[in-house]
Amino acid sequence: MTVGAWASQWMAAQVQLKPSTRARYELALRRQILPTWANIPLSAVSYAEVAAWVQRLTASGLAPATVRYAHRVLSLALSHAVRDGRLSRIPAEGVRLPRVVREEPVFLHHDQVARLAEACGRYGLLVRFLAYTGLRWGEASALHVSRLDLLRRRVTVAVALAEVSGELVEGTPKNHQRRSVPIPRFLVDELAAHVAGKRRNALVFTAPNGGPLRNTNFRSRVFGPAAAASVGLAGLTPHDLRHTAASLPWRRAPTSRPCSGCSDTPRRP
Repeated sequence: MTVGAWASQWMAAQVQLKPSTRARYELALRRQILPTWANIPLSAVSYAEVAAWVQRLTASGLAPATVRYAHRVLSLALSHAVRDGRLSRIPAEGVRLPRVVREEPVFLHHDQVARLAEACGRYGLLVRFLAYTGLRWGEASALHVSRLDLLRRRVTVAVALAEVSGELVEGTPKNHQRRSVPIPRFLVDELAAHVAGKRRNALVFTAPNGGPLRNTNFRSRVFGPAAAASVGLAGLTPHDLRHTAASLPWRRAPTSRPCSGCSDTPRRP
């Protein structure tokens, strides 16, 4: 049994994976794992060879996070082989991996959120919604009117959209957990006006053509240029607004003046 044949058999058994996760596994197999391991017998995989493979991937210029992810996928496949009795141990275990240096999260203050929302035009409400609820992009883009309870000021997060091979696929939120999230009072009236007349199964936020929003299009055409122009943060992403949601005391009116410690420069931990 070669690693390539085993990887195919292992992937077929991973029925629990979300479509987006399956696509990432398959990409790692196709680009980083199988070019080296496809024709190697499972029994011939050794710790030293895996360590040498990791070193070659790192030397090729791949990002540390990419190398670590490829190693993880290979380790999962080999772990499955151990459970199946084809290997006595996981030869990838304990291999030293490149260290990932994470960028500091960006925290916007109320005034920056307001400027960014204004610069995003018709999507200003979406920007404020993300910044003050902390929903992930896929959760907000999949949100239906029926999930909004504006009387109780709650939103139910039950589904999420993910872009897989150019197609939008609906699935469960991260960790498959359904949850209820509070909505700030100051967004309720605007949300009510925004969804007035929409059917309960309609999307709350849509693309100009009425269909679901795509993260790649929104970032390149709307959010990225607006972030650079309004708050001077080229590279800011909609997902970064989750950090802002965790840091802003939104029960204080967002139109009030920033505290003395705030400035036009984003706050960092």
